[in-house]
Amino acid sequence: MYYFDIFTFLRTLKKRWKLVALNACIAAAVGLVIAFSIPKQFTASVSLAPEMADEGGGISGSLGKLASLGGFDLGKSADAIGPALYPDVIGTNDFLVKLLGVNVRTDEGEQMDFKTYLTKHTRIPWWGYGKVGLAKLIKMVRPAKKKRQLNGGQGEEGMNPKCLSEEEEQLISNLRGAVYCQVDDESGVVGVSVTTQDPLVSVQIADSVVSHLQNFITRYRTSKACNDLVYYQGLEKETAARYEQAKRKYAAYCDSHQGLTLQSYMTEQESLENELQMAFNAYSQMKQQVQVAEAKVQEKTPAFTMLEESSVPNAPVSPRKALILFACIFLAVLGTVGWIYLQLLFSHKNEPAAEGTDAAKAGVA
Repeated sequence: MYYFDIFTFLRTLKKRWKLVALNACIAAAVGLVIAFSIPKQFTASVSLAPEMADEGGGISGSLGKLASLGGFDLGKSADAIGPALYPDVIGTNDFLVKLLGVNVRTDEGEQMDFKTYLTKHTRIPWWGYGKVGLAKLIKMVRPAKKKRQLNGGQGEEGMNPKCLSEEEEQLISNLRGAVYCQVDDESGVVGVSVTTQDPLVSVQIADSVVSHLQNFITRYRTSKACNDLVYYQGLEKETAARYEQAKRKYAAYCDSHQGLTLQSYMTEQESLENELQMAFNAYSQMKQQVQVAEAKVQEKTPAFTMLEESSVPNAPVSPRKALILFACIFLAVLGTVGWIYLQLLFSHKNEPAAEGTDAAKAGVA
């Protein structure tokens, strides 16, 4: 059995402290290289409180809170897309493709769209170039795939969210990791954060994410009311055209039969006058319906309260150089101490027979 006491281990560490210090210095140098090779990342955050769509069917107050603690949702509103689904909405391809067409201005003052910034103005660590080169080599060797075509609308920059190429899919995946949305279950506050390598770009994209989200929710909430408004506007145009036609017909008949007192003429005039009145009443009713529909659209339009607006970050959120440096030094010291421990464990062998022989020799002496 291989064994040694703790004092032997401590004496060995004391003798070989230079090795531990040397490895720690090397690890510190490696940690500094890694820390300064990782590009800086800046995060901009926005917090907003959306208006909840409640048709009166939810249970609020203390009863609702107690039910939520038990895992029951008694306060569920009639809105199918609530704040809990906002992160899923932001993570969809259609939503992210729209962000690629947003015009941004970098900290150096350059103007471009967000897709150009991501593809041409973002840095990668030096060890990432090997992966990029390997991907290019594989692309050159592998036969080119025919681009799939799919009927449907094109998004920003000619990208179809329903049919993305490999490069576009990787770009959307990277963007999905840079845009983060979190919803507080208790307060319903929606927090949006965007992380890029440029502080100004982070702020602009965060504001754009909030704007696109507000437009999406507004379109969803007001879709039926807007459809009703379009329908009543069409009926208003039809009734207005019939009213104008009846008015012209009545005026033309009165002008051509002016001064005549025959009963047949007077009966026809009354009939045209009734048609004109009916057309006017129908037009008035449709005009009122249009006004009601417009008010309904305004009523359904949600209000968003901005709790915390975005601001340009001054300090990067990553890389955390001190943490990287400490981790490298700690691992180096731990690995060196472990290596010394293993050397002692497998190089010192105490044999009981040998100990007995030594004791016997000492007794003879």
